[in-house]
Amino acid sequence: MAYTDIIFGIGGLLVGVLAGLFVIKQKKFNEKEVLAKAEKLLVGAKEKNKEIVIQARADVEEKKKQFAQEEEEFVGQLNKMEQALGLKIASYQKREDKNLGLKKALEDEKRSLNAVQEQVVAVGNKIDEKLIQIVGIPPERMKDQLLDQYENAFKQDAELRLQHELEWVQECSLREGKNVLEKAICRYADSASSDTPQKTIIVPRDEIKGRIVGRGGSNIAFFENLFTVDVIFNDEPNIIIISCFNLVQREIACAAMKRLMNEKIINEDTISRVKLLAVQDTEKTLFKEGEAALKIVGLKNMPPDFIKLVGRLKFRTSYGQNILHHSFEVAYNARSLAGEIGADERITFTAAFFHDIGKAIDQEVTGSHDALTKEILEKYNFEPAIVHAAWAHHNAVPPETAEARLVQAADALSASRPGARAESLEKYLAKIKDLEETANSFEGVKKVYAINAGREVRIIVEPEKVDDAGVKKLAGDVAAKVEEKGGYPGKIKVTTIRTTKVTDYAR
Repeated sequence: MAYTDIIFGIGGLLVGVLAGLFVIKQKKFNEKEVLAKAEKLLVGAKEKNKEIVIQARADVEEKKKQFAQEEEEFVGQLNKMEQALGLKIASYQKREDKNLGLKKALEDEKRSLNAVQEQVVAVGNKIDEKLIQIVGIPPERMKDQLLDQYENAFKQDAELRLQHELEWVQECSLREGKNVLEKAICRYADSASSDTPQKTIIVPRDEIKGRIVGRGGSNIAFFENLFTVDVIFNDEPNIIIISCFNLVQREIACAAMKRLMNEKIINEDTISRVKLLAVQDTEKTLFKEGEAALKIVGLKNMPPDFIKLVGRLKFRTSYGQNILHHSFEVAYNARSLAGEIGADERITFTAAFFHDIGKAIDQEVTGSHDALTKEILEKYNFEPAIVHAAWAHHNAVPPETAEARLVQAADALSASRPGARAESLEKYLAKIKDLEETANSFEGVKKVYAINAGREVRIIVEPEKVDDAGVKKLAGDVAAKVEEKGGYPGKIKVTTIRTTKVTDYAR
């Protein structure tokens, strides 16, 4: 282009002028040599200028081609978009035309329907006038009479159907519940034996007993008072029996007794010193047992105090049932039940295992074990769902989640299975008989069944003597009398059943 040539020409002239000035300043050089060099530089600058101009023109031509190609592509895309827009506008117009046609048809149908309705009303009015002339009763009164007649018939039929549906639902739920419980029971097996408050220690030599007893029995008397245990020596040779209902205290006493066997001189100071060492040994045992249990549960990095609390459960029993074994049994059964019904297995398993953690300290601290369970779990920052499910296992608060109800069911399952608790057959039969006699003492009772190891009483009443309202009152009266008599651990459910049969004949 022309402006490019001008620029490069000016640039060449400037180079020549600068070269001339340079020559003038450098008078040492020969004038001809200077002019020759200047001429040479000027020629080189012009050639370079031509090359730059040629390259610039080539670049401009390339840009023109590129711009022309992009313009062509843009025009093509624009044409396609215009075509698509035209198709959409045509489709929209067709849809509008179709909607207008449907709207018009709908209006025609409405007009036809209104005309038919007017005809129906007119015919109905004529029929009403004819009925009034024939029967002599206004239609409103006839309508009320028919409604009253059919309402009574429908009400009786609805009650019978509702009773049938309720019986069917109860039967199905009972069957499904039994199936779920059977699966949970079959998936867990544990020993049916129970712990006793006594522990036996083997003495290597019988003369060691004499040193432990002391002169006049002074040593053993001090030992029993210091450890609050009972020590039995003379039942069998080489055997010492230590008995205490506080199994942790019994464990400390056993550890101390084993240490005393190695002492040459035994007196009150020795026994006191041995007790301190036995307490340390027992603390290590509690920590070891708690750590092993928490590893099975899947909890890590718990505080040492909490680990010892869990370990204490191994040395705590309820009706002869070891609480740590009971906790594992409840946890596994609860998790099985949760898997069957789709509840949260982790929350259920954890809450079930810790539901009796309050029993670790209930012999030293006042308060019910379920309330202590709540305090312990909250202290160690367990999540609210686990705290609630563990706390509600004896209905201290109403269970609000499926996990809480599953913990209740698994706890009852573990406690009531045969052999789980060391309760004599005579006491069990006497309790069952007393519950049934208490319920039978009320009027209108036909049959009584004490079930679920005495945790529930089912009463079948005579429907001729007890109506539906009386069934509810009877359940409350029986529950009040059982509560008044007392002597039953936990809660006892009282269920009253009244069956109504209606017979009719088709003639």
